[in-house]
Amino acid sequence: MRAAVSRLPERVEPGRYARRKDLRQLPLVTIDGATARDFDDAVFAETREEGWRLVVAIADVAHYVRAGTALDEEAWKRGTSVYLPDRVVPMLPEALSNNLCSLRPREARLALVCDMAIDRAGTVTGYRFDEAVIRSRERMTYAQIASFLSGEDLPVAMPVAGSIRALAELYRTLRQARERRGALDFDTPESALRLENGIVAAITPVIRNDAHRLIEEAMIAANVCAARFLERHEREALYRVHEGPEREKAEQLASAFAACGIRWSPEDRTPAALQGALRAIGGRGDAWLFEMLVLRAMQQAEYRPEPRGHFGLAVERYVHFTSPIRRYPDLVVHRAIKRILKRTAGQVASRDRLVAAGEQSSMTERRAEDASRRVDTWLKCDFLAERIGETFSSVVAGVTDFGLFVDLQGFYVQGLLHVSELGADYYHYRPASMSLVGESSGARFTLGDELEVRLTDVQPELGRLDLVLASAPKRGRRRRGRGNGRGRRLRGVRES
Repeated sequence: MRAAVSRLPERVEPGRYARRKDLRQLPLVTIDGATARDFDDAVFAETREEGWRLVVAIADVAHYVRAGTALDEEAWKRGTSVYLPDRVVPMLPEALSNNLCSLRPREARLALVCDMAIDRAGTVTGYRFDEAVIRSRERMTYAQIASFLSGEDLPVAMPVAGSIRALAELYRTLRQARERRGALDFDTPESALRLENGIVAAITPVIRNDAHRLIEEAMIAANVCAARFLERHEREALYRVHEGPEREKAEQLASAFAACGIRWSPEDRTPAALQGALRAIGGRGDAWLFEMLVLRAMQQAEYRPEPRGHFGLAVERYVHFTSPIRRYPDLVVHRAIKRILKRTAGQVASRDRLVAAGEQSSMTERRAEDASRRVDTWLKCDFLAERIGETFSSVVAGVTDFGLFVDLQGFYVQGLLHVSELGADYYHYRPASMSLVGESSGARFTLGDELEVRLTDVQPELGRLDLVLASAPKRGRRRRGRGNGRGRRLRGVRES
């Protein structure tokens, strides 16, 4: 591995790539979070009479990481980068992820570019892929773009400002197209941890704004084009497959909706129908809980060699193309596209190898998510360890036969309120109404109830908080935005 890294060039020399399309004059920009270190996508848009031109440039990782090499084998094993509160365990060596393949501003980089024409209805009417040399003009943050969209000035060149305005116009059209096709659209609360010397100093909410959604829609458009391109040329790769809820879970979900007076039939398991039910409940303060229930009801997204559709995004074919620095399936897709562009015969890999790559990538994705979640919960529990005995406001986010899982307000973490702590009564679990009901008293605890709880024990290494009831539940005052307690992204729905 070290030998492979040592052979990498220190910089990109544009003159060595005369056969690539030269897009260095295009005012591309990267738009990421303030703490991002690797930048694998850059965007540009311009308004045209018939609609827009959208260019999505992605770091050409496949140029450096060739199939069968030591770099490739290590990337295969890792499958994905792992994101922890204060660090990243990268899929690729930092010489690639933070240098050669990171689209740093004002530095020449190799890229695989998706150049799209989009009409006024938000439909992609044409696209092409090119191997290119690019130079990002600016490294921008979501906060900067959100401020710009709100009317504030940005100290950037006119071409960059014009591109961002065009992106904003296009975003609104793409969002409307997303709504028309019935894609699921969740906005789950997420949190960020600020660490000092490895210890949590603060827990803050992460607010998604139109800048996040703008980039998300641009990446989705490019991913769909990549899938169409591969199918058109009859090339196999790894598709992102996301199937809808299975019958049993759909029936449970229908019961939860029915308890709130919302009709949704498990027979109509389409994204549009499910989104309609969520929209009908959207005015309630506990609507976010139903988004969480829908997430739990859906099957996990995975990688397969054949397109079986993406339920959450309501598209027939979908691949991951936009993040080859941090996801192995994107690298496989890049290789397949580059073989088409170079008119190389044959598939990028054997069928058996693709099946194995899909299984490996799906496993490593789940492993990375689990590691991130466990570390996040452990740190939050450690943060609360010195507050044993204190009382917290919470909301019921899960109901089981052995108790209630509640979210502690402002901490984005769940604790267990055991059924034995609900009072001197025998409680029956009612799955249809997602509630616990006292046999003698008739007291009811259900999803969305607000409770005052007292923290009695913390076991950070297990991610466990034990709670007791501090006062009677409050009903009818459910508020927006408690979240699912772990800042979990809706995988399979918010894809880019």
